Amino acid sequence: MSTSTVSETVSPGREQTDAAPTNVARARDDHPARARRSDARPTAAPSGCRQTFGRAVRAEWVKVRSLRSTWITSSIAVGITVLLSAAISIGYAGSSELADQAADAVISGNQFGQIVVAVLGALVITGEYSSGQIRSSLAAVPHRGRLLAAKALVVGVLGFLIGAVSTLVTWAVSAPFMDGHAGSLADPEYLGFVWGTGLSFAGIALMALGLGFLLRSTAGAITLALTLLFIIDLPLSLMALKWDWAATLEGFEPLQTAMAVYDPFHHMVTWGQADSMYFLQQWQAALVFGAWAIVPLLAGWVLFARRDA
Repeated sequence: MSTSTVSETVSPGREQTDAAPTNVARARDDHPARARRSDARPTAAPSGCRQTFGRAVRAEWVKVRSLRSTWITSSIAVGITVLLSAAISIGYAGSSELADQAADAVISGNQFGQIVVAVLGALVITGEYSSGQIRSSLAAVPHRGRLLAAKALVVGVLGFLIGAVSTLVTWAVSAPFMDGHAGSLADPEYLGFVWGTGLSFAGIALMALGLGFLLRSTAGAITLALTLLFIIDLPLSLMALKWDWAATLEGFEPLQTAMAVYDPFHHMVTWGQADSMYFLQQWQAALVFGAWAIVPLLAGWVLFARRDA
């Protein structure tokens, strides 16, 4: 009787012992983490997470518009262009000798606005290098050519808007005080001042952006841009009084060739004048101006693709 009792006592324990491995194995198989690991399969990234050129452009626009320096520099560019152009237009309209030129004087202050836009173009990229944000930009957009192209598109469009708005505001401000000498925006040739100024501002901004990629220094890029746009003109103007080659070099300056773009119907300048800084044909001057914008960008792209951030 004791033997049967012992067997009855031990038997349930044996059943529990024999069942334990089975229960443990079942528990392991039912563990959610193990199930996920065993069922994991390599899947492609969702299409909504892929980096595209459109998303890169959107990100660059968000960065540019969120910077206080963008709005300050843009306001200065528009303000100085409108102030000088409107003052000259109104002054011409009040002069009997210059009244006929008053309508075309709405672009007289463009060169000063372009200098400020050059500062804006350089700051877009050099500001990222000085703050270290360029590393975050490259982490988000590893394709460096795509990143440069996105920045160039944003800067070019911003420069175009600044130039076009400057001309429109100049006309709106000066027209009521010009005694009927103001031009008409319904005239296609006169409207050329608007989009021509926009294109010239965009070209200068892209040139400065390319210099920023080349030098990666705010002070260096702005200094070189101002030298090419303004400072170099002073000694060349003096040397041109004695040497013809200096006048030839002066005709290739970005601010001189920009006139072929923001004055598309040559109201202010007659091109093709021998023995002067306007010896180029208008289309040749426009190509030279385009080279001032494209060549620094291409050189900046080559170095940007090869150098570390």
